[in-house]
Parts: sequence; C-alpha cells; structure tokens
Amino acid sequence: MSPPLLEVEGLTTTFDTDGGTLTAVDGIDFSVDEGETVCIVGESGSGKTVATESITRLVREPPGRVAGTVRFKGRDLLAMPDDELREVRGDDIAHVFQNPQESMNHCYTVGWQIAEALRIHRDVSDDEARARAVDLLDRVGIANASARFDDYPHELSGGQKQRAMIAMALVGDPDLLIADEPTTALDVTVQAQILRLLDELQAEFGMGVLFVTHDLGVVAQIADRVVVMYAGKVMERGGVLDVFDRPAHPYTRRLLDCVPELGGDGGGIPGTLPDPRDPPDGCRFAPRCAHAERACRTDGQPEEIDVRPGQRVSCVHYRDGRDPSVLDEDPPGAEPDSNEVTSGDD
Repeated sequence: MSPPLLEVEGLTTTFDTDGGTLTAVDGIDFSVDEGETVCIVGESGSGKTVATESITRLVREPPGRVAGTVRFKGRDLLAMPDDELREVRGDDIAHVFQNPQESMNHCYTVGWQIAEALRIHRDVSDDEARARAVDLLDRVGIANASARFDDYPHELSGGQKQRAMIAMALVGDPDLLIADEPTTALDVTVQAQILRLLDELQAEFGMGVLFVTHDLGVVAQIADRVVVMYAGKVMERGGVLDVFDRPAHPYTRRLLDCVPELGGDGGGIPGTLPDPRDPPDGCRFAPRCAHAERACRTDGQPEEIDVRPGQRVSCVHYRDGRDPSVLDEDPPGAEPDSNEVTSGDD
C-alpha cells in the first residue's frame, strides 16, 4: 500500500499574544491520499484554517510557531529550507483561499497575475505564459477567456474571481490542492458550479484535495473522508458515510443537528468555544457537552478510539467498560449555562 500523499503528525501552531500563548492547533494528525478529498470541518475558531496554512508554513513566524511533522511525498515540509519550500508551494501544493477579492492584486490584470504565477514556476516565454493563462481561464469556465485576460479583478463577478483563483492554483499542475472555504461568499447556484468545477479538475489532474469548510452540506457532496476539529483538537475522523450516518462524538452530532438539509433541527450549539490561551483540562468540548462526566473534565483530550474500521473518536464514553449508548439519550437538565452560538466559518 502506497504512503499518503500528505501525512500530518503532531501539528501544533501557537501564537505569542499580549495575553499569553494562544494554541490554535494542538497536536493534530491527518492524511490525504492521491486523488482523495478530505474535508476539515468545525465551527469558527476551531483551528481549521490555521492548520492548513501551517502545512506550507504560511503562518507568519513570529508571532506564530509551527511544530510537528508534515510529510508531502515523503519530504518533511516543516524541516525544509525556505528556498525548497517555495518550489513546492504554489507548484506541487496549491492554495485556493476564501476571499478572492483580497487574494488578488487589483493593480494588475487577472491574466497577468496567472501568467506571472506560471513564470515563477516554469521557464516559459511571455507568449507561452499568456497562452497557458488563457487556456486555464477557459478551462475553469470563464467565457471569452482571451478577452477577459486583460480584465482587472474588479471587472469580474465573485464567481469569476474564484474561478480565476482556481486557474492560478492550477498553473503548476499541483498534486495537492488546499481549498479554504472557497464557496463561502458565493450564492448557492455559483457555489454548486464551483464545487462541480473542482470535482472535474480533480478527476482530470488526479489531485488530492484538502477542503476546509463549516458547511456540512458541502461536505456531504464532495468528501471521501472527514476530520472534525474543535478548539484545536480532532474530535472525530472517518469516511464521510460513517461520520454522517453514525456520528460518534457528541460534538459531531450537534454539528449535524444544525443542518436541516441533513435531517437536523437547525438549532445552534449551546455555549461558546473555550479560550485558546486557557483550554479546559479534559475534553475541549466538555463544557458544552450535555453528556460530560467527571472523567471528561480531567487528564487532557481523550485518546482516539476505533469505533469501526476507519472511524475514530476522541471521547471517554467509548473506552473499554463504558457504554456509548448513553450518548443516544437526552439527559435531563444537562444543557450548559452559556450563550447559544451556531456553527460558522473561520
């Protein structure tokens, strides 16, 4: 069996702040295989975006610090010299960010920016770079691509700008595409078009995709596997059908309850995320969990336990000798005493 395309172990990202050290990502593990789509999900502030930006060291250091192991095709990106990493970033690994309005330079035309990205990673002439940029704009579905090459970002709609950002990400024929909430600012129709485009491009280029989102409806459409994050930790992971049909962690269950399209009641999750400068002593979700017991509030985040093949959960109720069926019950008077919030984006 071939090793994963991307293998992340013990990834930890901290920030020095005036109020102390903030731990945004706290020792998480996950992997992405070739041609696979892995979705990282969770509420705003769960650490999803920081985790993906830490992979290619986009986190500014200082004040940030990134530790752990990130192996891409067997090479540790965190131990790699900056000049080598620059060759990987944007070429073998490409990012598509949440807001193309802020990611594009409004002083240059869209086509020039795509061609410039190509010239950075390939030894091509200006004419070759332009031809390739036009081809990519056409490939991502921008009509009359040769004419739109000379348009500035403000002359494109939100969906067209996101398509242009995807075209820019494809200049190096990447093996891994990291997409951070790429459809959040788009209406439902355009969102569906972008998701369909990404699916087509993944099939064409054979890319692995690491997709960050808070939208579980999107996850249901595109994911092979799901990693559920909360307060910098992984709560649950597994195949998308297992996690959606038989969610194990109370947090995953509450997230799914927030989505009417998936059979939930559309309500929010009571409580708020913990302060990342002072996390709880036990399970990060314990202060908001209606099923939390004394064992949930001590000894750190529980070790992940196999629930079924390929599905793991970090919850004390699955330890040997415990009965996880208690999670199916609604304990009376167990609602946490906090304000209610709903899941959102990072």
